[in-house]
Amino acid sequence: MSKLLVAIDGPAGSGKSSVAQAVAERLGLANLNTGATYRAVALVALREGLDLDDGAALATVGGDVDLAADGVFHGGEHIPEDALRTPEVAAAASRVSTHPELREVLVERQRAAARKAQAAGGAVVEGRDVGTVVLPEAELKVFLSASPEERARRRALQTGREEEFERIRKAMHTRDKRDSEREASPLRPAPGAVVLDTTTLDLERVVARVVELARERQGIL
Repeated sequence: MSKLLVAIDGPAGSGKSSVAQAVAERLGLANLNTGATYRAVALVALREGLDLDDGAALATVGGDVDLAADGVFHGGEHIPEDALRTPEVAAAASRVSTHPELREVLVERQRAAARKAQAAGGAVVEGRDVGTVVLPEAELKVFLSASPEERARRRALQTGREEEFERIRKAMHTRDKRDSEREASPLRPAPGAVVLDTTTLDLERVVARVVELARERQGIL
């Protein structure tokens, strides 16, 4: 299944990361998480005390961010996954991602990573605008969705904050609204994307369906 590009998009809590990782492993492809680049910029901005509303300064930080199958890097230094997954970084990433200047820079970094991975055999690339903006030429585009309640429940379980379900639900609603209404690369299914509602599906069923679709695209079923 060489040279295949699979784009997986969807809102937070829809299962993108778990599905993308499992699909990539099953198909022997690289897994690239574009959202990690925005989290990396947010983390650096918070550490350095940068204004989260200064698009130009954030774009400069973004120019030093690299994405690879083994994670995200800033200035050549690998950023640990747990540092990118804090609530503070997630909230900051939502804010910085609204800046067109930063998105322009990071989209090019993401495309470069995808081209490199494709040349090496192919990739599953996840995010919120992969199929619409980053890789509209991807052979397979999938948009995962789930009910707001189910997405909040998953995130609460994932972070071990079940008692904060309502806060998480409200935060995700705010993020959904911001992502879908932003002028630059709003969150939406790409033309030709397969939309999968994962509300009542377990991980294995979703992964199996995406793998099936990928193999259909390659004409090997």
